[in-house]
Amino acid sequence: MLKTRRKKVAGAVAALTAGGFLCAAAFSTAPAETAEAASSESSVQAGTIVVQGESSVSVEPDTAQLRLGAEVTDTSASTAQQQVSERMSAIREAINQYDISEENIETSYFGVNTDRAAEGGEEQFRARHILSVEFSEIDQVGQLLDDAAAAGANQIQQTRFTLQDQTEYEQQALRQAVENTSAKAEAMAAGAGKSSGAVLQISENGAQVDLPTGNYAREESQSAADNSTSIEPGQVDITQRVSVVYELN
Repeated sequence: MLKTRRKKVAGAVAALTAGGFLCAAAFSTAPAETAEAASSESSVQAGTIVVQGESSVSVEPDTAQLRLGAEVTDTSASTAQQQVSERMSAIREAINQYDISEENIETSYFGVNTDRAAEGGEEQFRARHILSVEFSEIDQVGQLLDDAAAAGANQIQQTRFTLQDQTEYEQQALRQAVENTSAKAEAMAAGAGKSSGAVLQISENGAQVDLPTGNYAREESQSAADNSTSIEPGQVDITQRVSVVYELN
């Protein structure tokens, strides 16, 4: 003879976290005084199914983060610095043609360092000035790099493509990840001769964002023959993983 044990379910609490946002919802089907007992019961995880869900969203980037500048080595520190300054003035003039806001252009590195001379060699000084530039015209990134190189930029470092605001896509992936657990829960429950019930708890593991990058210093050199750098930014991949607790009926 089977004995049926009635369970009192006071509520289900779902906490969803994505990036910097948090939303919580509580649903109660029992008197308030039983909430503590129900919470204690659910924490034991008896009569539940825990399902992992995952979903990814791929999005075209809308912002390029560039690092470029100039480096000069000379036996005179002041000469090296002066030559870098002249190059950077020309580079800034080339960049300014693209109407980039000043707040999106900043110096990420500036310095003059001593190069250790070989035995019997003359001491050298290396001056370097690197700018960080945020540029929203993705289709013009290649031309901007070409213009900067023509103006004297001999340091074109790794370029990263990203999104100005990825919150919408994080939430989209999060919703899909939760939805993907439903079929899993049903299959698992059916395999045990049961059925999946209400969602009791949802937790997430944080968004994983993969940004496309490229070493365009090398590509610029290879494309010198046709004076054109072709940029293929790829896509930004946003992945969300969740753990959902279902009631097992």
